[in-house]
Amino acid sequence: MLDEEVEFEYFDRSGEYIAAAFNSLGAIDLLDTGLMNEDERAIINTIKFQAISIISESLNNIYNEIFDTSVDDGDDHVL
Repeated sequence: MLDEEVEFEYFDRSGEYIAAAFNSLGAIDLLDTGLMNEDERAIINTIKFQAISIISESLNNIYNEIFDTSVDDGDDHVL
């Protein structure tokens, strides 16, 4: 029997989520909300809110993956 080392690679879909959210903002960017009724404008505002929330959360995940924020190493960080 061969001992094979299995490498597990963590797969984070944050980039895909950011791309999808960005694409949704692009899809509604040229819509004229002045021609919409109140319900349609509410849908557009919901899409914008959701997309921005997804982008924010995904960027936070990426940031936390790159910079280990669980360790306080002083005032070395700009943010």
